[in-house]
Amino acid sequence: MKQEGRARLLNGPYLLAPKCDGMTIAWEAAEEAAFRISCTAPDGSVMEQEAAGEKERPSEASPGGAYVYHAALQGLSPATRYDYAVWCGAQCCARAQFSTLQDAPKAIRLMTVSDTHLFHAAPYVERALRREKPAFLLHTGDISFGTGYQHDQYHDNWFAKIPALLAELPVFYTHGNHDDGPFYDSFFSSVQGAAFSSPDGGHTYSFSYGPAHFTVVDSNPWGLLEMNAANAGLAIKRGLRERIDALLAWAEADLTSEAARRAAWRVLVMHHPYTDALNNQYIVPIAERCGVNLMIGGHLHYYIKAVSVQPGIGARTVYVCQGSAQDAEARRDAVQEDVRLLAEYPEAVAVGRNNYGVLDITEEAIDYRLYGFEEDGKDTLVDAIHMTKDEPRIRFSDVSISALGDKGHVEVHAMAKNEGTGIAAAVLRLVDNGQAHWLNLFGHGTGTQLAVLDPGESRRLTLCYTAEEAGAHAISAEGAEISLKVAERAPIGCAHAHLALGEGKDVDCLFARVELTNRRAAKQTVSLPLRIDGMLAQTKEVRLRPHEKRIVTFCHRFTQSGSHAVSVAGLPEEKVEVEGAVRIVPRIADQSGKGHAVLLHGTPRLIQTPEGTAVDLEHYGDYIEILPRADLATPNGLTGMVWANINRLAHADEMGHNPLMVRGKSIGWGAGYAFRIAVERKGTIKWGICHDGEEYFWQGGDACVGKWRQYVLSFDKERGGRSFCDGVCRGRIDGLAPEAKLCQMADQPIFVGFSFIGHVIPELGKPKYFTHLPARIRQVRFYTEGLTEKEVEAVYARPNKIGPREDALAVWLDFASIETRGAHCTEWRHPAVYAPAFRTEQQRWRFERLAATVRIPKGASIHARVELSDNQSVVKESRSMELHDGMNEIALDGMQPATFLRIAAQMEARVGEAKAAIPELVSYSVSARRGADFAEMTWSTRADWERGTFSGAAGFPPVDRLRDYPEYTDIIHG
Repeated sequence: MKQEGRARLLNGPYLLAPKCDGMTIAWEAAEEAAFRISCTAPDGSVMEQEAAGEKERPSEASPGGAYVYHAALQGLSPATRYDYAVWCGAQCCARAQFSTLQDAPKAIRLMTVSDTHLFHAAPYVERALRREKPAFLLHTGDISFGTGYQHDQYHDNWFAKIPALLAELPVFYTHGNHDDGPFYDSFFSSVQGAAFSSPDGGHTYSFSYGPAHFTVVDSNPWGLLEMNAANAGLAIKRGLRERIDALLAWAEADLTSEAARRAAWRVLVMHHPYTDALNNQYIVPIAERCGVNLMIGGHLHYYIKAVSVQPGIGARTVYVCQGSAQDAEARRDAVQEDVRLLAEYPEAVAVGRNNYGVLDITEEAIDYRLYGFEEDGKDTLVDAIHMTKDEPRIRFSDVSISALGDKGHVEVHAMAKNEGTGIAAAVLRLVDNGQAHWLNLFGHGTGTQLAVLDPGESRRLTLCYTAEEAGAHAISAEGAEISLKVAERAPIGCAHAHLALGEGKDVDCLFARVELTNRRAAKQTVSLPLRIDGMLAQTKEVRLRPHEKRIVTFCHRFTQSGSHAVSVAGLPEEKVEVEGAVRIVPRIADQSGKGHAVLLHGTPRLIQTPEGTAVDLEHYGDYIEILPRADLATPNGLTGMVWANINRLAHADEMGHNPLMVRGKSIGWGAGYAFRIAVERKGTIKWGICHDGEEYFWQGGDACVGKWRQYVLSFDKERGGRSFCDGVCRGRIDGLAPEAKLCQMADQPIFVGFSFIGHVIPELGKPKYFTHLPARIRQVRFYTEGLTEKEVEAVYARPNKIGPREDALAVWLDFASIETRGAHCTEWRHPAVYAPAFRTEQQRWRFERLAATVRIPKGASIHARVELSDNQSVVKESRSMELHDGMNEIALDGMQPATFLRIAAQMEARVGEAKAAIPELVSYSVSARRGADFAEMTWSTRADWERGTFSGAAGFPPVDRLRDYPEYTDIIHG
């Protein structure tokens, strides 16, 4: 592209809506002017077209609002190369060329990319595009690294990265979640909506080219908006359900339209992929009902290939999630027998990383080659998909069937070979007593998965089958036969055990649930055992009516904290973790004057800097927690400030979105937070707030590794959002309507250095992953109003002064003042039921021994004091002792008999230049005698300790914050 008079153009020209007889040329200009296009054909004839312009909303680059112009050229010749120029009066602003599409070609080639974001791989992608020479590029969403509300994201990350290519090669755009906003609409949607059949102004549209029909659907209404509401625990906005239903109805109508039926192939395109929960719920049934051959998505930054899990469809419908084109990546994970690539998706048959795809489509076949780039830019083939119209032909040979015991379990072993012309999913026909079963899950247990074979590929497969009915069975598969006798099954079936611990006063209670099935046509009574750590804890007798299914629940109260193995009704053991130990959780002083409780978790060390004391959050579990309180409400705005020296960025095997500061259930993947400052694994920073069940975030600025820097997020409903690094504004976003309601997450703490990350798992009430920021933190402030740019500059200039807006300053941490002492005192306890026959009767016991289990690292201490009383008021005798790490056996000989006993503990941690030493009180056990009677009192669970009193920095460690949940699938790129 030749540029002349470039000052008038901010972005472009770029090409949209390609056709065999037309092309739309668009560009952005700084000012309103009379633009036109001149288009020169190979024979020298010239067509001129006046351009139409639309004013954009104001941006940082154009405070008055820039203009997007477009000229739709029509009446062109197919498959013809044209020269064109953008003119403003007599001034030529740019020159380039384009080629119209062919008219009804028998074969087409296009290329696909997704999630270009910062587009570091742009030079490699441009090289591939020029080499492959596609008719057009299909982008499946997320050009912006921030949002569609940030104008600079489109200039910096797209138009400025491949300007010459965009002037010559048309692009079809798909609406991604990061594109949601007005600038995406100005640049792309309006033209696409006018050029093609569209129900929503160009986010959703369709077109046919050659042997294929393309249906492009905006998945944001459910993949973004509905998901955001679910993550925030809110009902979806009024009108959203109708909007979703209308889009789904339009998509189904388009996929069954005459244009789609005429096409040899149907291609469905959207940003969110097959594995997205709501896409799986809404789109997959439509795709498979309407005969979609290929669905292309993105969003996850992973390459995933899946096929229909339905045996009758299989690889006739292929689902592809493209990787990100942001950074060079090329990888494909090996398929393992009995281990699914994605735990909840046996139909996912390839996983890896890729950067772009080359899609060739003819009347007979689809060839989709997925490539990635090595670090040096070399193209590497990650996967290749070859689909044809021929029926799949998987031939099984060397088939054997073996019985596993007398319960009806059999294994089928076979060599499968794809003798067809295209990719195919293996389906084995097994006949049991004349009844045919079409089976496509191969492997064992929870690792069963589909087997998809390329043409000519062979693979040895194992399939497990269970003959359910008792009696004789004749089983055959592909010529192999076996006869077996299935023993009568147990009359009562037990399945679907579920274990959950209680909350509050019942935090030490286990609720164990199991489903029973009476397999007989008569009433039955069954005795169900509950075993804890191998010992029988309870038995429950249940009467069942004929063929009744019933859920039975056990309740068991633990007396010991820690890990326990639980088995319900003879089913396999599962582990539960019962909260227990009391520990010192150091408290950081709040010098704002508001007196907020701020906890320092983990074992961090303190560092002295010229500007003051800092804390080093080096390891997982090291983080700061500001406990929730009503006066942290931010109805109109907020400001979060962190002075940090970031140790390092996230490794490839760690979660990104590392939290400088966050409040909410999750730092990403939905509107699960009130605000966030998140460091990406490449060092860029994402800032954001949520409102009305929607995310509202932006990108700007970079993390500085190894150097101290002040990071500030300020948001005001009227002024909008600003992000600052060392007092300099690095990013911004517009304000909201006055009626907008900022998300509060009032029951959630504010974290520095820790957050959950990912979609909220409904069964857990939180995401399955966590993320951590390894950094040194010198100062933290939080304001309940949005500070202005001048106010932020003032705080940066004098960080050790209280500065402006003292009224809105809610939290200001002082790391030089950390409380490390605390105390716990148990309740007064009687060894047995205290039931005196008359008011003045004393039931005195002689207390013999105290067993105390503690964890006391070097530098920490715990001192205990045993106190005796007859009235729970006056201490008649006490004995003090210093506890040592491990089990302490202490004789209480010589102490007077008494009615009640309690134990008071003084605990002290060491927090300093070395790794913090945190003491923990795990359990007490006190034995007592009264005549021939013997009793033992135990304090071990959280419920036990909470019957007493706490003071100072004594408390409990958080539960399950550093745990992963492998039984759940949540595919995020971190």
